[in-house]
Amino acid sequence: MALKIKVVVPTAPSFTFQELVPKATFELYQDDPLFLINLFDDRALRMLQKLRNTFGPCTVNSWSWGGANQYRGYRQLDCAIGAKRSQHKLGKAFDCSFENYTAQQVRDYVLAHPQEFPYITAIEADVSWFHFDVRTPTWTGIKVFNP
Repeated sequence: MALKIKVVVPTAPSFTFQELVPKATFELYQDDPLFLINLFDDRALRMLQKLRNTFGPCTVNSWSWGGANQYRGYRQLDCAIGAKRSQHKLGKAFDCSFENYTAQQVRDYVLAHPQEFPYITAIEADVSWFHFDVRTPTWTGIKVFNP
C-alpha cells in the first residue's frame, strides 16, 4: 500500500502527492517530498488549492485508489501522453474533475471571475475535465484554447 504523504507546502495543503504525480514518480521519490514539491510551479499549486476551496471535491489523479488516471498533474518529460510541449511537463498544469460541478461550469466561473484566479493564464475548452495552466502569457487575460 502506498504511503500517504501530504503536500507540505501551504499552497496546496489538501492534496497528497499521489493525486498530483504518476505512480512511478511517486514510488521513486515518495521518501523525498522536497523533490516532489519542486516538480511544480508554486502558482499552479496555489490555483489548484483555490479551485478545491471554491468548488469542493475535485480529482486530479486517481491511481492511488484504483482509478485509471495518473497523468492529469505532473508528466515526466518523456511522457507520451498529451502534447510534446505540454505545460504538465513543466509542473504548470492540472486536469481536474469536480464532484459537484461540470467542467463547463468551472470554466464559466473562472472566466467570469479571473481576479479570483490570478495565476491561471490558459484553460482548455470543449473537454469533459477542467484543464488550467499558469504558463507565462504573451496575451492579456485567460486564453481559452481547443484540444
